[in-house]
Amino acid sequence: MLDSSDVIIAGSGVAGLLALARLSRERPEWTFTILEREPWHGGRLRPSLEEGSRSCGLQSVSSDLYDFLRLSLGMPEDPALPNEWVRPLKSIGVMTGQKIQELRYDQLTTVDMARAMAGSAATKDWPSIEDLLGKTELSEEAVNQIWKGDRKSAALVPLEQLAHYWGVPELTGSSVRPLQTGFRAARKGMWTGRWDGMFDELIGTLRAENRLRLVTRAQIMEAKFEDKSWNVLSTQGSFQSTRLVVAQSPWEAILWLPKDAWPSRLLNIATKTKPVSLVMLSELNSFEGLPDLLFITAEDVQVLHLKGQICFQAPLNYELTVQAPAVGKTVKRLKRARKKLAQLYPELGPEGGEHLALLSVGWTHTIHPPEYKWFEKIDAPHVQKKHLVFAGDSIGAESSGDRNVVVSVKDACDALLNNAVASRSQVQIEQATAEI
Repeated sequence: MLDSSDVIIAGSGVAGLLALARLSRERPEWTFTILEREPWHGGRLRPSLEEGSRSCGLQSVSSDLYDFLRLSLGMPEDPALPNEWVRPLKSIGVMTGQKIQELRYDQLTTVDMARAMAGSAATKDWPSIEDLLGKTELSEEAVNQIWKGDRKSAALVPLEQLAHYWGVPELTGSSVRPLQTGFRAARKGMWTGRWDGMFDELIGTLRAENRLRLVTRAQIMEAKFEDKSWNVLSTQGSFQSTRLVVAQSPWEAILWLPKDAWPSRLLNIATKTKPVSLVMLSELNSFEGLPDLLFITAEDVQVLHLKGQICFQAPLNYELTVQAPAVGKTVKRLKRARKKLAQLYPELGPEGGEHLALLSVGWTHTIHPPEYKWFEKIDAPHVQKKHLVFAGDSIGAESSGDRNVVVSVKDACDALLNNAVASRSQVQIEQATAEI
């Protein structure tokens, strides 16, 4: 017998949990099943908590997404009020040689950061880069002149380091969009912390009301839509519902969702574009002496330091993830960066407790300008249906993944809720007709 509910949500990352929050509030009579392939909820935003639960190093979100999270969960409207789960990023550091220069996070995109990374020579051209990335409208050709005209400009050193932090493995041939997105988000401020913890109360309440079943270690194998109902087969059993929320990236969902069920415009994302991969080395470590974000420029590695955890990361082109030499070289960079940091801070302890991982879908934006034409064609009427909706940071025309989460979750929930109203009205009409 199939396990049945009103809504199945595939994926318990931030998009899936936000959909749960909004739908459960609007439809108190609905029941939900979440299928999550990992042993825990939280997705890429989950931090390292214990052995076996390791961070992807991607816990920072924009102020826009944080505001949407708060509103969806009914938290206080003032973001400055104390929050036990998350906090703004406050500090950055640049490691050169055996020295770390610390700056405030609001200096991340300023000439002060450029000077710390590449010396006074970088300060000459950095204002022009700030001006370009801060523009509302900017062509790919205009930005390409930065590195096409003078490849030896010292300002390219800090720009490249920031590009890696924003999920752009290399500047040459890359789109300007993720650079602009990272620049603008940094200027408005970023938030980090226990995003999974923000949803604990909601999950606990829905479970207590017997409205939610969160099934972990549930790898979805296939899904079929028959007789106006979804039958979803996973490693934890089969589940049935009239509504399905796909809160996974297209590159992951393409493995189990039939192609004939996909909106054609979204299918192009899964088959004709590529995300950006991430190689990361994380460890559980109580050392408190590091800034929130640290650039080890000699190794092109970024270090994210949160309470109880340290994560070394480097982006990698998706195509290179199948090439062992490229991945191996990246791993060596991470290990050298860790060794250099330990030489400066012996309190980090010896190597050996790290967790190494390759995240094929790290950032869900593409870095290739020609591929953006497929993203630009995504809009709610062509993607969200009455029985199948999609939500996530790759579902949308925005260059900002966080913005795509906000828009796609709203559109997905509206599609399901509006159809529920229409269906209920139709039932009422049929009942009234029968009485007559």
